[in-house]
Amino acid sequence: MPSRQSSEGMVKKGAVALEMAEFDDAIEMFGRAAVEDATNPRAWFYLGVCYLEIRQTDVAAEAFERAIAADPEFTDAHYLLGTAMGSLGQLDGAANCYRRALAIDPQHQKAEEFLIRTEAMLASRQHYRSAIGMIYAEQREPDWINPVVRELLHSVAIFKDSPAASEMPRVANEVIREGRRRLVHEVSASDGPFWASAVRRAEQAFERKNWPEAASRYHEALDLSADHAFIHHALGLIYFSLGDLEGGMHAWQHTLDLAPDYDFSSIGSLGSI
Repeated sequence: MPSRQSSEGMVKKGAVALEMAEFDDAIEMFGRAAVEDATNPRAWFYLGVCYLEIRQTDVAAEAFERAIAADPEFTDAHYLLGTAMGSLGQLDGAANCYRRALAIDPQHQKAEEFLIRTEAMLASRQHYRSAIGMIYAEQREPDWINPVVRELLHSVAIFKDSPAASEMPRVANEVIREGRRRLVHEVSASDGPFWASAVRRAEQAFERKNWPEAASRYHEALDLSADHAFIHHALGLIYFSLGDLEGGMHAWQHTLDLAPDYDFSSIGSLGSI
């Protein structure tokens, strides 16, 4: 017959070892406690905690599942199972675990915090996967660049560590290689001749793919007048070409802020070529 009293005694010894970060001893004690009484949720729970500490996440997840089987209302077991599943890349399962923890205890702050983060990652992943589908499609749509840029920007805006940023240089290279020049701005009195001169020199450096010089000249123009979307777009192309993903993302997001319907497939200019 399983002995809950004996099992709890081992759990207490295991807790002491866990407190001192003696994980091997703690795992032995919690494991013996679980063998002594497989219906002891605390034994399984703390065994899972130990395996999380030593980065055996898959084993930890199994232990938390056993804890939940023994006590379906074990809030922290649901929460840490979510943590384990998130580490294993099972984001949908992790979100469900956090929701279950909150259903049991609506005040569980960690479960709420991780649920918000996981849902953001899921939304970001959806935008990223949508963009990847368009980028690597066997036959691309004629205007594939614009929706791809917006999907990638959305992905990073929702979750800053999204891998979406790493796809931007590929898109930028396509724009530089295939993008057509178009007249987007007539120089006005408010822009002034110095602004126009800086932009034209920037465009000349861009044509030569002298990225540092082009960036310097565009920034010179921005110092004089910062509200031209086509300049921020060009800077994004330059930053991506230089390997500056953060700078490129920031520039293209600024482009969208200034002109929500901006055409990223073309390269803006003061004159047509």
